[in-house]
Amino acid sequence: MKKRIIAITITGVCGLLACHCKTAQEQGPVKLSPPPQKPVVVRKQNNYHEHIDQMTFVSYLDDGDYFQILAKKADSTFVFINETDTTKNLNRGDQIEVAWKDGQVAVPGDNDAEMPARLLFSIKKTADGPVTSFRTTYGKKLRYTWSTDEEFTTSYLNKVYQLTEYYLTQTKNPLLQLAIKKREELTYSIESAERNGQHYRVIGIAPIGPNGSNIVQWLYIGEENGRIYEHDLPEDKLVAFD
Repeated sequence: MKKRIIAITITGVCGLLACHCKTAQEQGPVKLSPPPQKPVVVRKQNNYHEHIDQMTFVSYLDDGDYFQILAKKADSTFVFINETDTTKNLNRGDQIEVAWKDGQVAVPGDNDAEMPARLLFSIKKTADGPVTSFRTTYGKKLRYTWSTDEEFTTSYLNKVYQLTEYYLTQTKNPLLQLAIKKREELTYSIESAERNGQHYRVIGIAPIGPNGSNIVQWLYIGEENGRIYEHDLPEDKLVAFD
């Protein structure tokens, strides 16, 4: 099966399993230009004081009707309408200070219907998270390949890249820990699979050594919830990560 490859640091090296591949003209998680702002129609802004709180950044959510930010505080998850952070330079796990007011936004295509929303006014990073620290200490881009049978958008490939990178910041796999410590090149493959009636993206991570690369960790990413699962090979079961 032919493979596409993102050759990040050293060009001209093909991907996993000695597959035929071709090189894409892009590097790392691709820096996307901010898309045109989606129209946010604020019907009401409640006359409450502005909320300010410390949270942990999770991700940008740009696939819906509004640009949004997902953040966590303890066991609670918060979604904010985002017209503020257009640079989108935050990484998962970064500590942030957010300020917002409760309000409402229009439901697109539903006449004058409204829904409650947290309207973000400001956001700033207060401390680096594990991904930001990993990029500083490891200092290399990950390579990745995928089957030519699959069609992925650049934004989706970036999403998988960020999830894989986040996993590597906290992996307990000793072979991956050693490869990261020695700053060896890492690569991963992207496949699709169905397991127990659920659809997953399957990520196979491998250090690249002098004799090639062998996958040492399989990850399953739930297509519906985006959650990461480690594949326990001896038990043939999925173990939720984080």
